[in-house]
Amino acid sequence: MTAVLIDCDPGIDDALALALAVASPELDVRAVTCVAGNRPVAVTATNARRLLDLFGRPDIPVYAGAARPLLYSQARTNLVHGEDGLGGVALDGDARPVVADHAADALAHLLLSPLGADLTIVAMGPLTNLALAEIRHPGLLARARSIHLMGGAAHCPGNVTPAAEFNFWADPAAAHVVMTAGARLEVFPLDVTGQAAMTPAWLAALASQPTRSAQALAAMLAVYGEQDPLLHDACPVAALLRPRLFKGETGRLEVDWRPGPDEGRSRLHQDGEVNAALYTGLDTDGLLSLMAERLARLP
Repeated sequence: MTAVLIDCDPGIDDALALALAVASPELDVRAVTCVAGNRPVAVTATNARRLLDLFGRPDIPVYAGAARPLLYSQARTNLVHGEDGLGGVALDGDARPVVADHAADALAHLLLSPLGADLTIVAMGPLTNLALAEIRHPGLLARARSIHLMGGAAHCPGNVTPAAEFNFWADPAAAHVVMTAGARLEVFPLDVTGQAAMTPAWLAALASQPTRSAQALAAMLAVYGEQDPLLHDACPVAALLRPRLFKGETGRLEVDWRPGPDEGRSRLHQDGEVNAALYTGLDTDGLLSLMAERLARLP
């Protein structure tokens, strides 16, 4: 069983990734940390708490973290997932409070514990929490078993500017800190997540399931799937479960963190020290089958 900390910004595709993680017995989700990204951090943390409760995992602690990027005074957010981040889908019950500790401190606590060397971090949003933890404790991220992250656009255009994917653009300085931290990075950019397309048949099969989790996710996807029918954030989780679904290359990944038209651009170089495995190929049918199998286990 792999011990996992998930850093996210729910977000509908984050919701699907969380569902996949908690429905998979191979993964021991120790904590969920949240960051401003798809929506402000107060919203993303509340969404994570409500989603975990829906999925039958109220035992997993949720921590709110960075409310803005390292070098900017305001969060860079979007409305792709609606004002509430979940497509306007109301989840039953009152939202329980998240843990009071800051997400970066929770991350540091786990990595500095005896568990640290066995902990895999899955990061699905802007990398501010990870960068803050690394800045406070230099060398911290290198303690992790690995960091699986969704971000970047290595050989394809970005989705928020021609140069940049949203997560890296939302806090490019944080992405730079993580890329240069000496950690074991496995990166899932738009090159591969752009292949993770949900089909009408897959969506219909999810909507036909009678469980509360499936009905809520299907309702979210009825909104989100029309705009961006891709399982972006499920990819780094799925790779922990079925690594053979993904193919890629290794190299030196860097992120342009300076303001300007290239801000947030990611580039993979074949010279210098290798710092990342970057995935560009996907067995889409295999991913959809895995998702369907695991989502059917949720309450």
